[in-house]
Amino acid sequence: MTHIEQRRVIIHGEGGAPGGAAVVVHAGDRGTGAGGRGRYDQGWRAGKPAEDPEKLKRWGRISAKPSEYLIHMRRGQLRSTSGQGASCFKLPGDSVAVVPTTVQKLQFEADQVTLEKVGVEVTGLAVYRIADPLIAFRMLNFSFPERAQEKLEALLVDMFAGAVRRLVANLSVEECLTRRKEGLAGELMREIAPVVSGRGGADDTTDKGWGVLIDTIEIQDVRILSPAVFGNLQAHYRQEQERKAREASLLTERAVRQGEAEAQRAIELTKLSAEVELRTRRQETSEKARLEELASEARLKETRLAHEQQIAALSVRAEIEKTALEAEAAAARHAAKMAASAHEIDLLRQRAAIASARRLVAEAELAIAEIEARKARLTQELELDRARALREIENTVSPEIIRLTVAQQMPALAAAFQQRMGEVHVTAVDGANPFGYIAAAVEGVMGLARAAGLEVPAARAQKAELTEEGALDSVRR
Repeated sequence: MTHIEQRRVIIHGEGGAPGGAAVVVHAGDRGTGAGGRGRYDQGWRAGKPAEDPEKLKRWGRISAKPSEYLIHMRRGQLRSTSGQGASCFKLPGDSVAVVPTTVQKLQFEADQVTLEKVGVEVTGLAVYRIADPLIAFRMLNFSFPERAQEKLEALLVDMFAGAVRRLVANLSVEECLTRRKEGLAGELMREIAPVVSGRGGADDTTDKGWGVLIDTIEIQDVRILSPAVFGNLQAHYRQEQERKAREASLLTERAVRQGEAEAQRAIELTKLSAEVELRTRRQETSEKARLEELASEARLKETRLAHEQQIAALSVRAEIEKTALEAEAAAARHAAKMAASAHEIDLLRQRAAIASARRLVAEAELAIAEIEARKARLTQELELDRARALREIENTVSPEIIRLTVAQQMPALAAAFQQRMGEVHVTAVDGANPFGYIAAAVEGVMGLARAAGLEVPAARAQKAELTEEGALDSVRR
């Protein structure tokens, strides 16, 4: 919108204008210059930018937009209600400032003579924003935000204009026209940005920086103020362009002539190359025919050689197969012979085992026969010795001697039976014979009889053995 809408604002007791007087303000679109903002027409703020009545209350609730930073001071101390898009309740003794943090832009113009004493007009654009509201509200009175922004914009415009004049005074016209970005915009950024930017906090007391951050500076136009100088510059450029055009024309004419000469030379070279190529093709054709003939002969020889090699390979393969079959037959015969030999060896081993067994049986029978013969011989010798002993006894012992010996041994027999036997209690342990000692005593008596030369038959001795009941009866008697 380009027009300015006029409206009447009635400010009551909570309003910002002292005394509650009605003032007429021009409210319109917010621009970048002084004419872009609505202004008061009456009152003590006549001519000043129109402010939002909600932000000028003496008391009551004040709210900041999301793109605004609210600063609430009470008794000289920053309140915790301060913050981006915050709100607070303002008491009559409080101070509240609303600092806009949106991106702003400004345009600046500066007239200055260059190093060659030529006047130029530089037009530029700067984009900035308030990055640290806690520093910015100390530099400007943001109790009236619109007026504070206007002051900040005017201050930056003056700073840009002064810096541009100083830079242009040390540059030539050519540098001003061609080196806008690095010669002017870059230098402005390096010179002004450190001045206005800063880092702050609630207890920051530094005097460096305004809390403002410059995002970019662009030089939009550099205009030479003197038409004569501009014409001379244009004449110089026009002459330079005419010279370049004439040189281009001469170069074109020279290129045409050189092209014609090169074309004629190319035609001659083409003729020579055509003749050479024709000769070369003829020679290549003859050589190609000869090579094809040689290649045909070589292929024929190769075919014949391959056929012969194939026949030889087939014969060799047949010979190999024949040899393999013969080898297999020989191997089969050898295997049969080996099997027969192994069978014969097994038979021989079995026969040898049978012969060995028979030999062992014969040796055992022979040993048994020898043992029997030795036994018979020993038995015969024993019988002979016994007979000889009996004969010697019979020859040496007479009946009188036998009777005398018995008489001499009788006391021993009587001594054996001199005690009177009564009842005998016998105890057998682990199944032993309880009357074994009686049999031993009887055997002792019979031994004495045999020692005396009395003949005691073995059968009679067996009958003399006492049974358990007979022995008990004899003991009782």
